[in-house]
Amino acid sequence: MTFRGEILPFFGLDLPKVVDAVSTQAPLIEVKDRDMDVVLALEDNTLLHIEFESSEPTINDQIRYAYYELRLFSDRQQLIRRIIVYAAGIQKTPDPLYIGTLSTHQHSIHLSRHFDGYRELDRVLTKIAHHERLDAEDKLRIMLLPMMFEHPRHRSRAAWLVTEALDAEKTDDAAYLIGTMFACNYSTIANPEKNKILEVLEMSQAFQELYRRLEEKGMAKGMEKGMEQGIEKTAIAALKEGASPIFVSKITGLPMEKIEELHKRIKQER
Repeated sequence: MTFRGEILPFFGLDLPKVVDAVSTQAPLIEVKDRDMDVVLALEDNTLLHIEFESSEPTINDQIRYAYYELRLFSDRQQLIRRIIVYAAGIQKTPDPLYIGTLSTHQHSIHLSRHFDGYRELDRVLTKIAHHERLDAEDKLRIMLLPMMFEHPRHRSRAAWLVTEALDAEKTDDAAYLIGTMFACNYSTIANPEKNKILEVLEMSQAFQELYRRLEEKGMAKGMEKGMEQGIEKTAIAALKEGASPIFVSKITGLPMEKIEELHKRIKQER
């Protein structure tokens, strides 16, 4: 997830520099399919809470954000800023939450006011087809691309086209980019595209069929360690890019204990 250092200038935000991604496990009021949230540590010792939303804002959203941030403040004792990124087609800007003893504020970013989804999709697909290097801003565009389309079917189609193009290239970070885009847009990608993307991710992560055939030939044990090292290498790269440990655990299949161990090691090396 290419958040650190790039996401703020990408949106033209004048905020202190991002220094790290924060791992949080604050419980939510309700469990449901929902869009991704991210917490970043800024160099002025504040936290930046970013939510990606694909539906019209409601008072319940504001309550959920406030609940999440109160738990986060309880854990970290740091001031928190909030940014909400809204998918194309959402024009409403919510009123601040005010309950007498508590008021909240946020900065809203409406993607349709900044990006043309069709133009951005063409740009990304062209670079991939020409085997051009994807820079940090390209990776952010990939992550947010489905949200740049107003119609749900167009969002799903865009997600699949990018997945298909990246998977065909078979680059080292293809599965990671697909997984990041998928996580950010999970609740807005419909079937059959959702299942097709999941199949691509499962194939790229596990090599299950290849492993089965090698196991039948008695060769699986000899390559098992190498596969584990490859998965661990992917996890380390994702954590260095700012992906949350929970997300990295989901896309690699590694247990949270192992991901936290790798995350701690990365911090010690800095």
